[in-house]
Formats: sequence, C-alpha cells, structure tokens
Amino acid sequence: MALTVTFGNGGAATVFDLQSVEAQNANALDDSTQKHETTDQSGSAIESGPVAVNGGVVDISFNQDTNAFNFDVVGKWNSVKNVLAESDSAENVYFKDFVQADVHLQGNGASTVEILNVKRANVSTGAGNDTVTISLLSNDNTWVNAVKIDTGAGNDTITVKSGVGLNAPGSQGITGATAFNGGNGFTDGRSTAVDIKAGAGDDKIDLSNTNLKSSTVEGGTGVDHIIASGGADNFVFHLGDMAKTLATDVIEGFDVAKDKLSLLGTSEGNWTVKFLEDTGDTIVKYIGNDSHKGEMIVLSGVDASAHLHDWFTV
Repeated sequence: MALTVTFGNGGAATVFDLQSVEAQNANALDDSTQKHETTDQSGSAIESGPVAVNGGVVDISFNQDTNAFNFDVVGKWNSVKNVLAESDSAENVYFKDFVQADVHLQGNGASTVEILNVKRANVSTGAGNDTVTISLLSNDNTWVNAVKIDTGAGNDTITVKSGVGLNAPGSQGITGATAFNGGNGFTDGRSTAVDIKAGAGDDKIDLSNTNLKSSTVEGGTGVDHIIASGGADNFVFHLGDMAKTLATDVIEGFDVAKDKLSLLGTSEGNWTVKFLEDTGDTIVKYIGNDSHKGEMIVLSGVDASAHLHDWFTV
C-alpha cells in the first residue's frame, strides 16, 4: 500500500470514538472526503497545490530535500477538520492546522511525523528510529481532547509541545466554532489527555513544554529519557523495562505532588527510595527476590524519598 491520505470534516465527540482505527475512520471521515494516494516517496502521484475539501482548502507539497510530504490547511483553523494518513512503509509527513490527525505508518525504516496545532491525534509508527512531534491547540474543552502515540520498536524521539494560538500573529483564526480564552483557544494542553507507548528501544520523550490535563507514558524496554509535563503525569514501568545501573531510565521534572509511578506487578515493599545529595537525584530501586532485583529508575533533580506513598501506584 502506498501512502494514502484522506481529508474530511467529521469529528470525535468522546474518547470511545478514538479507541480503534475503525472508529477513528468512521468518526473522522463521515462527511465529505477527499482521498489522495502516492506511489512512493518521490511525490510523483500527489501533485502540489491546493485541494478543496467541503468548503476548506489543504495545500499539498513535497519537499525533495527532506523527502517529505506536507499538508497544510489554508485559512482558518477548523475549516478542514480531519486527515487520515496510512502507509505500509516508513514515511516523512507533516500536517498543520487540522483539528484531528490520524497517522498510521508501518515498516522498519525511520518515519518522521510532525503534526502542528492539533486538538486530537492518533499516531502509530513501525519498528524504525521514529521521530514524532505534536503541538497542541484546542478551541475549548467541551469535546474530547486526546492524543495517542505508539511508536513501536526503535530508538524513538517523541515531543509533545504547546501550539500557536488562534489570535497569534500569522494565524487565521477559527471558523464555525467558538474559541475560549478571548478567542485564542488553549495551547498548553490543559484539557488534553496524552497516552504514549514508545515500545522497545532507547527512547526520548519530552512533554516539558505543556501543562497537560493528564498523561500516561510507557517507555518500554531500553534506556529511556523522559521529561515530564507541568500537569499530572503517570509513568508506567514493567519489571524488565529498567537497567541495574545508573545508565537506566531517567525522568526529569517529576512532581511528587502530582505525578505517579505505576510499577506494575509489584508493591511498595519491593522498592527502596534513596536521595543522592551529591547529584540531587532520587534512585528508586527494586529489591524483590527475583531476577529483576537491582533494576532502578532515576528521578532527576528531585528528592522523592519522603513521598513514596504519594506517588507509588500499581
């Protein structure tokens, strides 16, 4: 299957609508749609230029320098709500100003996915060393605001950051809907729930430029470096995800008052928590009587040693 990109003006009202690819397609593309298919990454089958989508316009281009397809909503945000991109190979794709973006790529090569100013997103990639960047924009919090990212195996880089407001210089505003916050909308993710599964590999996950309503982050096996958001984050670990030396999973920006460590299949008594005054880090170490004994997590730059009951969860 070549890269197929479909535009539409549907929507998702509930989290349930985003649970499966089938549900995403049905809810995202139940109105007027435009489908385009490429033959390969040469851009030969998608002609550059504007495409009309039920009253809105998407500008399509191919950048030979980056070997990337670019899809940009022309005019006001919300004039073209949805894009669905699917390929059985790795791709480099960039999307701007869609309300919802569903991107499902496969293959063992490295994919690059950038989605800017999006309210809802569902992204899955193959086994390569993938890069996924998403910036958030929401006109309000009355409909679902949710982002799901699953990058599979590989040394992946995932960044979720603030978007550009509807009143910002260069922005075109919004059409057909009300925007809170003086018409600017919300860009920091305050009403957005983020779910990340990074899979096997040495992954880098950065949420630091957001103030998320919530996040669930599962780095998987490998040495992962995670930077928390300013909101309520839940970091999920299985035994076997971590190493037995300080070259192990690291979380920066952990807030003992809001964030959680979900240490699945264990109990509080299976762990020790030690603050290292010389580095300013907290070491969370597994002391269970099995082959995983000694696995550890580093909470960088925070003393969490007195707050185990606050942040430990299964």
